[in-house]
Amino acid sequence: MKTASITATVALLGLSTWAWAGSDSETRTTQQVESQISASVPDFSQLDADGNGALTANEAENSPELASQWKEYDENEDGRLNRAEFSAFEKTQLEKRAKQYEQSADEAEDRIDSAQ
Repeated sequence: MKTASITATVALLGLSTWAWAGSDSETRTTQQVESQISASVPDFSQLDADGNGALTANEAENSPELASQWKEYDENEDGRLNRAEFSAFEKTQLEKRAKQYEQSADEAEDRIDSAQ
């Protein structure tokens, strides 16, 4: 069931490497969704163009979502995001993406049920 796989992905938002217990196809599906969710969120090291361990507002421009929410995540208001501040943004984005996938799976399941 897709909803069960998506729910498992939400539980795995920490993106740990352990596999969800279930059939091989459920595990693969969960891993695929987890991979897609993870890939949809920018990576700190990719955004940190100068490699100094902090993101500037200019570097954040490569992620429209991060740029638009900059002030919310720059907790110490130093004009830079360190890894901990970025992690808060990343967690929020992963949760948001997981909910979107779960909603899509629920909608697809409803369409399948109504077609039968």
